Amino acid sequence: MIDVPPVPPVHQEQAIERKLIDCGLDAKGISIKYEADLQSIEIVISSDARASKTHFECINKATAHKIVTFRDDAMQSAYGEYLGDMYRPKMISEATSNIKKLGLLYGFPKRSSYNNLEHYARALEKHCGVIQGSALKVSGERISFDPPRQADYQKFSKLYSNLLAAIMYASATGDFKKFGFIGNEAFAPEGNDAQSH
Repeated sequence: MIDVPPVPPVHQEQAIERKLIDCGLDAKGISIKYEADLQSIEIVISSDARASKTHFECINKATAHKIVTFRDDAMQSAYGEYLGDMYRPKMISEATSNIKKLGLLYGFPKRSSYNNLEHYARALEKHCGVIQGSALKVSGERISFDPPRQADYQKFSKLYSNLLAAIMYASATGDFKKFGFIGNEAFAPEGNDAQSH
C-alpha cells in the first residue's frame, strides 16, 4: 500500500474554483480559502457569481462537503433547504431505525394531533419516560432541550437518550420546525430550521 500525500489546500481551492466555474458561476463572485478556526475550506459565493437555485446540485458536487456560504441570506436559506431535502430520506431512515430499537415507534406523538406546541412537547416527554416539563421548554413557536444540569454523564445519558432519539426522529419527519439546545446554541437561526441538532 502506497501512502498518497494529502492535496495541499491551495490546490484544493483551485480545483473547487474550476468546478464552480464549470457549473456556470462567475469567478469574480467566488472566494475560497482555508479557515483555520473552521478547520475547513470555506467557499463564499456573492451575488457577483450569478448563482441561482438551478446551480445548487452542481455547487454541492463541486464543493464536496466543504462549507458553502452565500452572501445573500435568501440564497443561503434556500441552499440550506436544498441540503435538508437531499439528506432528509437518510435522516428519516436512521432516526426511525433508532427509535424502533428503543421501542418508541409505536404510539409516537405526531405534532398534528396536538392543538399547541406545549402539549406536543409534554407528550414527547411522557412518551420517552421523562418527567413532563423537565427537559423541553417551549417559547413561542420554538422548542428547546433544556434539562436540569447533570454532572454525571451516564445518569444524563440514561435519563435523556430516549428523548434525544425522539427529537431526532421528530426533526427528520418535520414535526420540529424550530428547535435548539440550551447551553449550546439557544435556538436555530431563522431560515435554518432544524439545523442546530
